[in-house]
Amino acid sequence: MYKLQYIIFKFFRWLLLLFPEKTRFKFAEVLAVLGYRLIKKRRIIALANLELAFPEKSEKDRERIALESYKIMSKAFLSTLWFDEYLKNNVHIEDMDRIEKIKERGQGLAIALIHMGNMEAHLKATERYKVVTVAKAQRNPYIDKFITKSREKLNLVLIKKSKQTSRELLEQIEEKNIIALFSDHRDKGASVEFFGTETVSPTGIINIALKHNMPLVIGYNIMNRDNTSTTYFTDEIELERTDSFKDDVKNNTQMLISRMERIIINYPNQWMWFHDRWKLYKKIVKK
Repeated sequence: MYKLQYIIFKFFRWLLLLFPEKTRFKFAEVLAVLGYRLIKKRRIIALANLELAFPEKSEKDRERIALESYKIMSKAFLSTLWFDEYLKNNVHIEDMDRIEKIKERGQGLAIALIHMGNMEAHLKATERYKVVTVAKAQRNPYIDKFITKSREKLNLVLIKKSKQTSRELLEQIEEKNIIALFSDHRDKGASVEFFGTETVSPTGIINIALKHNMPLVIGYNIMNRDNTSTTYFTDEIELERTDSFKDDVKNNTQMLISRMERIIINYPNQWMWFHDRWKLYKKIVKK
């Protein structure tokens, strides 16, 4: 079954790459509209999340933001099928000078990433620095191998989640590399308030920055109307340090998620709204 899925995937990629890039992105938008209309669960989640985050907006405005988000996520996903070319020609890093100044200090760097725009476009930074990230292995081992090999062409260390993840990360931290982890979606971690509602946020990047005295910035991407994308890095974030490491992790995670919230408010159509961030779906279904 997995082998058949991989053959279909390879054929689809081959067929897609026969067309000009502009046509590929048009196709991605068509897929997004179909997905939005046909996958009811994800549409319900996206609209429920948007109602929670922006209760002041009209239903029509929230539907528009949800559909725009779907289109951006679809285009971001499809562009990974020709990612080397896309990174080279279509990605601009606005704040690379900030990264360079921090790296010159020789402490490494921790980057908290947001699921926005073309989410992997921050890998443009691998043209200058080794970037380390963590991801779950794909269920299909053939597709997982394809993704891993394509990323190995970049100056990227892709650590698969396992019992050895902490040890592998520590090795990269000791080499003073850039550690970049997505930090905005729901995962095991600290209880925080996000868009005025209690939820849980991962603490991995905060733990790393605190334990290893690494500078911390937020990284996010905006996909532009012409399908190019711009990656931004914030100024270095000053972390709170007290005698209680546990409190420091919780308080700094809250500070981080609050900063991310402000960025999302500025670019609401760029965030991945169909992730069940606040576990709202079951509550809606029960009604």
